[in-house]
Amino acid sequence: MENKAARKFPRISANFLVEFTFGGKKFGPRATTLGGGGLFVILPDPPPVGTELVLRFRPARHLGFLETKARVVYHGRDGAALEFLNISPEEQQILLRLIHHKTGNRRKHPRAKLATQVEWQGLSSLALSRDVSVGGMFVETTDQPEAGSKVKVRFHLEDGGKIVIATAEVSYTISRLGIGVRFIEIEPSDQERIERYISQHPQLLEPPANTPVAT
Repeated sequence: MENKAARKFPRISANFLVEFTFGGKKFGPRATTLGGGGLFVILPDPPPVGTELVLRFRPARHLGFLETKARVVYHGRDGAALEFLNISPEEQQILLRLIHHKTGNRRKHPRAKLATQVEWQGLSSLALSRDVSVGGMFVETTDQPEAGSKVKVRFHLEDGGKIVIATAEVSYTISRLGIGVRFIEIEPSDQERIERYISQHPQLLEPPANTPVAT
């Protein structure tokens, strides 16, 4: 999905049915991509761009059905991208937790567990990292800047070296859990330190697909 609204959030490959009614007919196409802002479905003859639909779907076996209004934002080669219009904050957080849970080692960069305090300007409560990669990190915090915000983070890498300072962009937020940040400015020497740290620690692997997502 390339729609900007949908790409505010991370996305994953999907394989579940999406139910909706259009033109008096019921449809049940299969979703192939899921994000916090929408999904992509396989549909040979999709409704016109701009059409609003009411979707009902179950993104994982251990979750209940979700229902939300969505709009067709573009047609792909074999289907259509649908942008969520009025998904509730609670349901969106369910999707973001699921996505965060499933990304695992399918991320662009390998990552390793790192439990250390993270600081940035304006932070008013304790923030702790959960993991780190050369591309970014996940930070457990109740202070959650909006997705797209830029923050200058400071943290110890637990390798005996100096504090790592990097400018990062908030990729996504998960209510009551934390934020995912992407490093956009970081010293090459600090990137090398992170690479060494990851090579010297067990890399995090993706948990089993049917493991319940923490709420």
